[in-house]
Amino acid sequence: MTEGAVLIVGGTGFIGSHLAERLASAGRRVRVASRRGAWPWGAAPGGVDLIALDLARDGAEAELAGTLDGVSTVVNLAGTLAKPGLGPQTYRSLHVLGVMRLSQAVTQRVLEARGEGPGGRARQPIRIVHVSTTGVLGPTGPEPRGEGAEAAPRTLYEKTKLAGEVCALAGRRNGLEVVVVRPGLVYGPRDVHLAPFYRAIAKGTYRTIAGGRALWQPVYVEDVARAIQLAADARGCDGEIFHVAGAERLGVGAFAEKIAAGLGARIRRRGLPYAGALAAGALLEAACAPVGIEPPLSRARVRTLTEDRVYLIERARARLGFTPQVGLDEGIGRAIDWYRGHGYL
Repeated sequence: MTEGAVLIVGGTGFIGSHLAERLASAGRRVRVASRRGAWPWGAAPGGVDLIALDLARDGAEAELAGTLDGVSTVVNLAGTLAKPGLGPQTYRSLHVLGVMRLSQAVTQRVLEARGEGPGGRARQPIRIVHVSTTGVLGPTGPEPRGEGAEAAPRTLYEKTKLAGEVCALAGRRNGLEVVVVRPGLVYGPRDVHLAPFYRAIAKGTYRTIAGGRALWQPVYVEDVARAIQLAADARGCDGEIFHVAGAERLGVGAFAEKIAAGLGARIRRRGLPYAGALAAGALLEAACAPVGIEPPLSRARVRTLTEDRVYLIERARARLGFTPQVGLDEGIGRAIDWYRGHGYL
């Protein structure tokens, strides 16, 4: 790909902030668009321009148009993880309508540039790297699934992320390439989503469910950022989808044991059976709903902790040259250091 500027939509979040720092340190010109237009991780890195932009808002296409001058790559990381109480419109406005707005803005830029080069082609094609999730496949079972597996999303989050993929790929045209990257379970510094998991282990309140046998494939955030960079720069992969996951598949209980070892803690409590955990989750949901707080255990969380989610990453290895580089023990140690340094533990 050409060495134009990179626009990262949703670039102040967990994955996006690591990607922005990585690209800026490599000398790329980086523009980061987020709702607040501010860097929440201390001093903003040099070479990063911050832009206030709400992709979920009507009229965002016009605002996007002003950010695309000189841009050769757009990385779409805008989205929200599954959270109790979020309505369907929140997910749809970001994961589907936001993708459509972004695609329309970039398409307009491509059409304006068409005719400047020989044969009516834009001199500088634009590539969108659309970051989705392996969750669009739903639970995988113990056998890892590749990119060609049938999608079977279960949650509203997963369903809208799949719809976003479809919208993104439908926007491909002469001068506009689209590549989809599907990260699995991402962990590491700045991840507040998994912080309660670490905290429960540190406090000794964590309990396995159904023996903790469900298989996961965690991937360190810097590995994901590198995979996105590779997807932005690789030639000849327009229209392709890539899974990005870690090198190690292990049970949820084994993952918790590794975190406990990093914390210097022990998992002492007896585990819960699946049916008992579901019943406890339902009771806690009912108790917490009137006061508007997130329950420490929910039925959705029980299902998450007992479902296999494992993936093949051979396509990313062969086509992008991606191989996970940060092992679990090292990555967990870095995450723990960050959590401790920022008051999460």
